[in-house]
Amino acid sequence: MALPAIKEGQRAIVAGRTGSGKSVLGCWLIARSPQHWIIFNPKHTRAYKGLDDSIVLKRFDAKTVLSKIKRHKFVILNLSGAEASPEFMDSVLQWLHEKVTNVGVCVDELYTFHSASGRAGDGLIGWLTRGRELKQSFIGLTQRPAWISRFLFSEADFIGSMDLVLEDDRKRMANETGAEYFMERLPGHRWLWYIVADDETAKFGPVPLRNP
Repeated sequence: MALPAIKEGQRAIVAGRTGSGKSVLGCWLIARSPQHWIIFNPKHTRAYKGLDDSIVLKRFDAKTVLSKIKRHKFVILNLSGAEASPEFMDSVLQWLHEKVTNVGVCVDELYTFHSASGRAGDGLIGWLTRGRELKQSFIGLTQRPAWISRFLFSEADFIGSMDLVLEDDRKRMANETGAEYFMERLPGHRWLWYIVADDETAKFGPVPLRNP
């Protein structure tokens, strides 16, 4: 299998515990994409600071986001406080769905776009269900795949897994892909990659430090 790449309008989920390398993999995937990307980074993960042609915004301003995404390949939203709440970030994603085309969104961490009951927000649902024809791509990262809506898996073109400590999380990945490989614990910075359309799984790693 060739090295993974996210094309316009495609969706991917990557799961892995803290320190497994999933944010590094997320950076690698979006760096391989020709699109511009908006990154929701409420945990302020440091991995995204190394992206070329990126800018970090600590507060949300609609005009600024639209201006910066035209000028920079990566706009990193390091929101905090009330702006890092699931409701606010989901409303921003809903607004983006109406305002941009041929742009990708990376969410690091997926469960921050869910309600307390575990339901995916309307903005996330809208981006995933109605964004393909607008070439709105998506990569979602999560530490706990057992906590996120099954809807995200049903909309994914690719499902990636890195080291997951808890059996419930590994079982969730195996159930959603139908591949028992996902029950394995993986060494750091190695990952499984499931292509939904081909029902095919491959093992990769470690994560390349540079893009080809």
